[in-house]
Amino acid sequence: MSPAGPPPSTTPSPPGKKAVFLRRLTSTLALWGLVVAAIAVGTNPLFYILLGALGLASCREYAAMDPSIPSPWRWIFLAVSLVWTAVTFTITARTGFPWSPIVDLGFIAAITIAAFLPSLFHPLDGRNTLWAIAWTILGFLYIPWSWSFMSRLLFHFGHSPDGRLSGVPYVLFVIAVTKMTDSGAYVVGSLIGRHKMIPHISPGKTWEGLLGASLGALIGGFTVYFCFRHALPLLTPGHVAVLSLVLAAVCVVGDLAESVLKRCLDIKDSGALLPGIGGALDLIDSLLWTGPVFYFYLLYVCRLP
Repeated sequence: MSPAGPPPSTTPSPPGKKAVFLRRLTSTLALWGLVVAAIAVGTNPLFYILLGALGLASCREYAAMDPSIPSPWRWIFLAVSLVWTAVTFTITARTGFPWSPIVDLGFIAAITIAAFLPSLFHPLDGRNTLWAIAWTILGFLYIPWSWSFMSRLLFHFGHSPDGRLSGVPYVLFVIAVTKMTDSGAYVVGSLIGRHKMIPHISPGKTWEGLLGASLGALIGGFTVYFCFRHALPLLTPGHVAVLSLVLAAVCVVGDLAESVLKRCLDIKDSGALLPGIGGALDLIDSLLWTGPVFYFYLLYVCRLP
């Protein structure tokens, strides 16, 4: 009698490219539906909910990404992130919250001080304690501080005569360019990608995908510009072309930055909130980079009032 073979594997096989694409497409369409609904309604509360929920959900996912971080540092990070989000949303809704080095540097100093406080009451653990402190400061700069520029873009321009937020087209512009960059890179890279870009960080990214990302960014940028030209007085076709290409490059770097975090922590996604995409942080990872760059471009190049 021949020996029995190994029992069949019960581990489910990973979904194929088609299944992943369909899940990603479904999640993307649902999210764009929310964006369109928010634009159609044009009221403050809905934007509060969308921006606030995505930002805080991303903070929560970040806090859970590394189980080795002791709970005191997690709570410090979440508490300061919550306070920062509440303060920035309140100020932006009332004043537009223009770029203020005093406020921003003040909160950065606060999170730096707060990150050291648990070490006064928690046993020191060498480099692990040092990592927990650095992890807390990095998390604040990476997520809530960077995400606050989206609310600044949204509320900086005040309201139109009909009560709608005048910053919506600018937010839509940066979202469209960022997401079309992701889509262009994914589609072109999947179809004709051959030459790996940075395989030790993200094996799926290719130089062909980067070209697709640039093309997608230009399509997204000019589509929003021609649809909302009169609502984007600070932008010209030249600005749109430059911004689209610059934001495409920044978007790729932002996506790679989160890939570095996930690869170092040996995780695939930050969460499971969105099928085919991952968690909230996976959704906004590139916007955490393109939002500030777009804001400062408007501020210093387009002379944002």
